[in-house]
Amino acid sequence: MRRTVFAALMLIILLTGCATAEPLPGEELILAARQSYASLDSARVTVTNAETGDIEQEFVFKYDEKDIMTYSYEAESDGVRLAQYNNGREQFTDDNGNITMLDITDRDFTAYSRDIKYPMADEGLILFYKAGVIPDQSYIETAALLDCPNGVEVHHEYAVSKIASQYSGEGQLTAFSADYLFESGGALVRFYENAEITNGDETVSYRYFIDISDINSVEKVENVVDISAIQN
Repeated sequence: MRRTVFAALMLIILLTGCATAEPLPGEELILAARQSYASLDSARVTVTNAETGDIEQEFVFKYDEKDIMTYSYEAESDGVRLAQYNNGREQFTDDNGNITMLDITDRDFTAYSRDIKYPMADEGLILFYKAGVIPDQSYIETAALLDCPNGVEVHHEYAVSKIASQYSGEGQLTAFSADYLFESGGALVRFYENAEITNGDETVSYRYFIDISDINSVEKVENVVDISAIQN
């Protein structure tokens, strides 16, 4: 079930939206972090299961001098692996051992760029769906965070009725919230997603955190797909 839940929660992360209501706690910090992330030249994004400490997703990207993106993506959970590499000319995919290739002549191939954003390289990676947040259950406060003793924590509690339609995994989404950790200067340190899934008589809580590192310092994106089977 975990891989299905994880993939479905990522769909919720990629939600975006705004409303005309009063600013939410930490709204300016989140909007600035989203804009900053979308403007990066390169970065490494890791998604970690907070319960197990396992990295279940890793996404690395870099734009070249023509603003064409090269990226690698890996997701693994419960022994199931998905990997993909795209350099703007060809794409290799390993779907749990099934390796396929596309190139620019294929109808289904997409080359990503600053104008045609890969979803995980766009600002939607950092969740902000204003219409779904419950204002009186959300807050911003000063806290000692990671290596930042004067950091800031923002908590947004979501109304499940506003986002449940985006969840396509097993069971029913019964609770969802997001936590953002910022340095005192406003830089995003880490972002958490928290969900509660009810399936029959069982209710399970999930907590993942996203780190953005190697900011503008990725020298080369490696192909994470073993293409020897195709070459042979």
